[in-house]
Amino acid sequence: MRPRITATALAAALTAPVCGVQGASSIAFQNPEYSKSAPTKQNGVSWPSLDTEKSTYVYVHTSDEIAQPTEFFFGSNVPVYVAGDFFNTDDMSTKMATAGQSFLRYPGGSSANKLLWDADYDSYPYFSGYSWMTADSKYSMEDFVVTINNTGATPLVELNAALSLVYGSDVGADYFIQMHEQLLAYGCDVAYYAFGNENYGGWEPPYGDYPVNGTLYGEAFLVAAKALKKAYPKIQIGFVGEYDYTSVADDSITPASAPAAASSQTSGPRRGASQPNLGVVIDDWMEDILAVDGAADAADFVVIHEYYFKTTSSVPTNVELLEEVGQLSDMRDGVADFFAEVVPEATVPPIILSEFNLVQLASAGCGATLQFINTIWHAEILGEAIQGGDVAALMSFSWADAAENCSNTGRGTRGDYGLVSYGSDTIEDGTPTTQFYAYALFNLAFGDSMVNSTISQGTSTKIKTYASTFSDGSVGIVIVNEDSAAHTMRFDGLTTGAITANGWVVASSDPDAEDPLSADGVTWNGETPDTFPLETSYTPYSASASEGEVLEVDVPAYSVTGIVVYY
Repeated sequence: MRPRITATALAAALTAPVCGVQGASSIAFQNPEYSKSAPTKQNGVSWPSLDTEKSTYVYVHTSDEIAQPTEFFFGSNVPVYVAGDFFNTDDMSTKMATAGQSFLRYPGGSSANKLLWDADYDSYPYFSGYSWMTADSKYSMEDFVVTINNTGATPLVELNAALSLVYGSDVGADYFIQMHEQLLAYGCDVAYYAFGNENYGGWEPPYGDYPVNGTLYGEAFLVAAKALKKAYPKIQIGFVGEYDYTSVADDSITPASAPAAASSQTSGPRRGASQPNLGVVIDDWMEDILAVDGAADAADFVVIHEYYFKTTSSVPTNVELLEEVGQLSDMRDGVADFFAEVVPEATVPPIILSEFNLVQLASAGCGATLQFINTIWHAEILGEAIQGGDVAALMSFSWADAAENCSNTGRGTRGDYGLVSYGSDTIEDGTPTTQFYAYALFNLAFGDSMVNSTISQGTSTKIKTYASTFSDGSVGIVIVNEDSAAHTMRFDGLTTGAITANGWVVASSDPDAEDPLSADGVTWNGETPDTFPLETSYTPYSASASEGEVLEVDVPAYSVTGIVVYY
């Protein structure tokens, strides 16, 4: 068992500097003080001219703010099961900074319902089978605090909801307070806690060993929320929810048997309750939580997970995968519908999508996680999430996870959820995967205020633009081109005076392939990126326009482009 904080040490910790950005708003995942300056302007190389047959005209309304991005959209998971010395190196800190990682979740995924941070297996023997998680070689809570300090990110910590369900709500609440106080001793005053992880599913402890249903979970959540907020009022806590009632039929699914200890359940994958393809989902989960008197009011946010493509019976096309971005509005509407049905008088809290990726590794789309399509998809998820306001925070799964062999190789033989590789037979640990570059581009070319941009001519559903302004008055634009053809982009509304622009283009590593979106790598301004940070390691493209002119640049087929306009 690891030592716990003493009363004297706690008193000192409460007056010491703390890690992370805390208490910026009484509403979860809002930060009215969020500010971001544009990257330093460089003397770049001339923007490449391409052989284009299509032109797209975009008007950027720089004074028409439509959304406020915050640090909470640029997050990921840092799992306990990764080696303890993996995250806290200079190289990894540089890569996290390159990808703008500003919101980190620990212990990451299902580990939450298994981990005893203090290794007290004598008091809680049910969890002794997971004692490997507290081995010295693993990523400990103290290591997590070091990562938070290295990156300046805001922390979110998952609580072990299974402990409350096994040993009682009061026991769990006391344990969580001790956990928070130990974090204080490490110098980290955590504001955001999530109660468990996917406890609606049969893959999460203690399902099958102890009774689990929405009512029991909701009651335990309420006790934990009240206790933590009484002891430390600025803590904000959320429960694990769903956004859809409906089971999705899949003829490739073998129904899982239901342990007698559980309540009712549904077999097979269900949107709004992300789970392995073979699994049990407890029925009426969301309704039963909200029916617990006081649970809805105690929730500062609702946790949703979604691994978008889950089907095992057919290999997804590029079109099918890129269409999945539209589910963000379903999440907000679905959660609101549950509240309206069960607790119509309650305010619907913000939603955090704290685990997501393009496909589930157990699906027929497994290999797409490592393909260039995941760069384009993640860029669209970031842009659409900020623009639509359906979710208040995003945390990709995961910063690092573990490479797996795909059971269905229709989109490749290997899959990996990580933004950087880990445990691969063929790729060095810590190597950025394709999705990493979507975050790196947004980190450079997206500011602190999202503004309206409209395509006025050359309308194409395959071109998406996400425009923003920085605190210093510069303008940032991210352009996603899903088209098989290059486009000349003409931007109006920018030239109140002469302007110059820096730009970065992420494209497929195999643009001449029959399917460039299936390539397993990217180019960054025409080069294979292997040195970080990208901003200072690779020369940006440059373009300019005089007063009254449009800014004109070419973007390749199947690409994501970032532009920063300087005045």
